[in-house]
Amino acid sequence: MFLEAHAVSENMVLFALRTPQGDEMTFEATVIHPSAVQRSTGTFRDPEALIDLTTDAVSALSGADKPTCGRVIALVVHTVSRCAAAVGVFASAAACRSWWHQPYNRLVGDPDVLLVMTTAGADL
Repeated sequence: MFLEAHAVSENMVLFALRTPQGDEMTFEATVIHPSAVQRSTGTFRDPEALIDLTTDAVSALSGADKPTCGRVIALVVHTVSRCAAAVGVFASAAACRSWWHQPYNRLVGDPDVLLVMTTAGADL
């Protein structure tokens, strides 16, 4: 699966997910600052920034390719409720992983939470 992100407007991103068969799904999300994710409690400061995904989108995101270079945006996806938040922009995938893998992050230990990173388009 190939996932890409492009700016739609200020703080809004369009995500496009392409399957190997050529099918495409798109969805928009508000990009929130990493500090808006309360990793110690597993909550978000602004629940209105969460988006609802389809079951197919969640399944496809679990197989999305990982970015190899450049700036990234993270999608934090709860696979059961199918809610997601776009978080970023991070300078690199390594910076995103460092932000995510903190000992106090309750989300990283939740088997129903998926972190998906995608390369941020030049317009972000």
